[in-house]
Amino acid sequence: MRAAVPERPCATQRGQSLVEFALLAPILIFLLFAILDLARIYTAMMSVESAAREAADFGTSYGAAKWSGTNHADTVAEMRRRACIAASDLPDYEGIDTAPADGVDEDCSNPTFAYCVTMTTGGPCEPLDLAAADPCDNEVRDPPCAITVTLSHVFHLFVPFHIDFFGVQLGLPVTLTFDRASTFAMTDINLTPSPSP
Repeated sequence: MRAAVPERPCATQRGQSLVEFALLAPILIFLLFAILDLARIYTAMMSVESAAREAADFGTSYGAAKWSGTNHADTVAEMRRRACIAASDLPDYEGIDTAPADGVDEDCSNPTFAYCVTMTTGGPCEPLDLAAADPCDNEVRDPPCAITVTLSHVFHLFVPFHIDFFGVQLGLPVTLTFDRASTFAMTDINLTPSPSP
């Protein structure tokens, strides 16, 4: 008995496989870029949130001294600078003007920086009133003031997921804008320590 010789696929079968691959390849490539975009979005959101946390933390540490009438502007400038440095590795990061000699921008335009001072815990954001009877530069204020830093970042997608279906916009646009905020209560670590036992 002779061994059976496997038949070679005919030309039509090879052509069918090529057509199937040609139909599926764009979908697979689209899915690959979509997965990459979702990972990039998640990473960027975490970086923006971390940058907001860095700025808010600086604004609240040793809070009474930093929010006096003479130090207020310097505190806000340093908060902005720290947020920009922490966000400088983001995709689509944009600094303002030219970089100084140390190579770090003092300010950035993407993400944008905003802050507010809350005079009461959980209250609405209010402008800082240094002439108030009990301003935030009071180190024993109860409840303490809180600083909220908000960063807004514009993110460009690899694959926009945007379809115009008979005038109806479906999916995501070419860019996404997201805000991340961080709130910290002011602390005064430099108060006189309690005596040791």
